[in-house]
Amino acid sequence: MTRHWLTAAFLVVSFISAIPLRGSDDDAKALLREARNEYKEKDYYSAASKSLDAEHMADSVELKAEAVKLAVLSYRKEKLYYREFQNIEKLLSSYSSQADYASLVKRQFEIGDAYYKGHRDPAYYALRWVPWLYDEDRTIEIYEKALSHAPYSESAATAKLRTAVKLIEEKGELEKAMELFRGIVKDHPDTPEAKMALLRLGVTLAALAEYGDGDGAYNREAIVVLNEYKNKYPEATELDYVNKLILRTRDIQAQRLMNIADFYRMNDRSEVTERYLGEVIRLYPDTKSAEDAERMLTEMDKTYIPQPVQPAIEPRLQSYDSYPIPEYRGKLLITPQQSDGKYLRPIYDLGLNNEESGEGK
Repeated sequence: MTRHWLTAAFLVVSFISAIPLRGSDDDAKALLREARNEYKEKDYYSAASKSLDAEHMADSVELKAEAVKLAVLSYRKEKLYYREFQNIEKLLSSYSSQADYASLVKRQFEIGDAYYKGHRDPAYYALRWVPWLYDEDRTIEIYEKALSHAPYSESAATAKLRTAVKLIEEKGELEKAMELFRGIVKDHPDTPEAKMALLRLGVTLAALAEYGDGDGAYNREAIVVLNEYKNKYPEATELDYVNKLILRTRDIQAQRLMNIADFYRMNDRSEVTERYLGEVIRLYPDTKSAEDAERMLTEMDKTYIPQPVQPAIEPRLQSYDSYPIPEYRGKLLITPQQSDGKYLRPIYDLGLNNEESGEGK
């Protein structure tokens, strides 16, 4: 029993000793003065650390906010942008009355831009000189926080577009990305980002329509979005690609109706089958499914007369302009023998592969 009491007492003493003793505003001010001196001496990492210690010691909100502001500046100078972002977030959430809200949120967008362009904090500050030891990509996290503070700011459209693209390419979160695309089109119309978001939304919906689109909702929205893009941007360079994509979405929708018709045909529901086949021919006459529907309908109903003229089925693959390689009459390649010794010494055939003559053996 004595042993258990000693163990419990040791744990209690260890726990109490681990709790840091709070200081006062005077202690915090003294530590903050040291932090400012180190900031002036360009020891930014130490200045940031002491500033955050001063924040914990301080009692007043004003002094705490002042300490965090110095930590923000110090981490910025040290180019530890994620730690700067974390402390900006602390200012906005815990000391908002002492913070310059607009400039801090703008800085969050700037940090997100830096991460999008490739910046990464070192994984371990002590090993920051090792080039491959760097922290993970924080672009999405930073942009999402900045957007939660200012969803309609000047930088919001670009941040939303970049976040959506990264969500698709890196995390596969298509639904979340599409919501961002829809938000850009709605909240930031007539911007370059809205144009790209509308196209991206149509492409994503068309890709989803190919697999697992049970009720055809993705396909229907894809056709609406792509046609909206055509009407809104008639001079867009992506128009040929959009037209081909619309044709492919129509193929998917027509094939979906064909599958339903085939299901009813196998269950001897000829009346319903004919209705679906008729919809394929009427709504999607420029698809291969329309030809199959006419063939099936002719087999089922001998009185049915196929349409005399059907629209031509356009090619589904995108076409590209081809240009010949321009003629060049100058010297394309200078051999070593003709370089006057500029490049390499002349290379002579030593006959090493000449088996008939036996040379080189």
